[in-house]
Amino acid sequence: MVRHDRRMPPGNKTKMDKRVLIAYGKEVRRLREEAGMTQTTLARKVRSSKTGISDLERGMLSPSSQVREEIDSVLAPGKLKHLWKELTGSGGEVWKFEIAEMIDHASAVYEYEIMVFPAYLQTQEYAEALIRFAAPWLPLEEVEQRAKERAERAKKVAGSATPRIWLVLDDTILQRRYGSPDIVRGQLQHVIDLVERDRISVQLVPADEPRHPGNSGAFKLITSDDLPEVLVAESIREGQVITNTVEVARYRMAFTSLQGVATSPEQALTVLRNEVKRLEQ
Repeated sequence: MVRHDRRMPPGNKTKMDKRVLIAYGKEVRRLREEAGMTQTTLARKVRSSKTGISDLERGMLSPSSQVREEIDSVLAPGKLKHLWKELTGSGGEVWKFEIAEMIDHASAVYEYEIMVFPAYLQTQEYAEALIRFAAPWLPLEEVEQRAKERAERAKKVAGSATPRIWLVLDDTILQRRYGSPDIVRGQLQHVIDLVERDRISVQLVPADEPRHPGNSGAFKLITSDDLPEVLVAESIREGQVITNTVEVARYRMAFTSLQGVATSPEQALTVLRNEVKRLEQ
């Protein structure tokens, strides 16, 4: 079992995850421009150089702790410090990047979800509602940006032939109205379109199923042609990527059990269509 918890060493050039530096630099640039500062002005205030600030904003430079503290105090006291901690402390964001990359290169994904549709299947409006209410401390522009990025990835998945996706959902997802009934209707229609194109397979586990085997939480199994199958177990603050063959086999059995008590894909499609019609009334 591998728990992702990457702590970034201080330094200058990019020895850490490039995506972390890009995410941090992007936010620095946004805050700088919002404050009406040029790179030269910011560099002077934090005792750096215009080239250094430019490299940082492009994700080409790992800022020292002193530079980070000074940029934080100049642009948005506490905000950038919190972002850096999010990106490098708990490993949460890095972990999300890694899972997304694994899915992009997978041949098949077998996923069980309880509360929401998977991120790689979400519409922008649905994603924005989820992010806004789950993280009310985020500024609106950051919520919108995250939702946009999630929707762009969903569009990429929808337009690709791989990975093949088998999705088992707890049918209570259909009762949730994230954002509004209209937003949920759009999300359901998106999923229906993917099912009708044979891009994904969806089954529903009835809430009143007495032999419900999904009470241990959401999980996904990711299969690729050149690597062993892995299990991803998720929580709010962290995730685990498990490669132990015994554990993977156990969750493969759990997924098979979920499919066994779930509706057929044809029945699930009918339920989804009926729910869209109901939301249109």
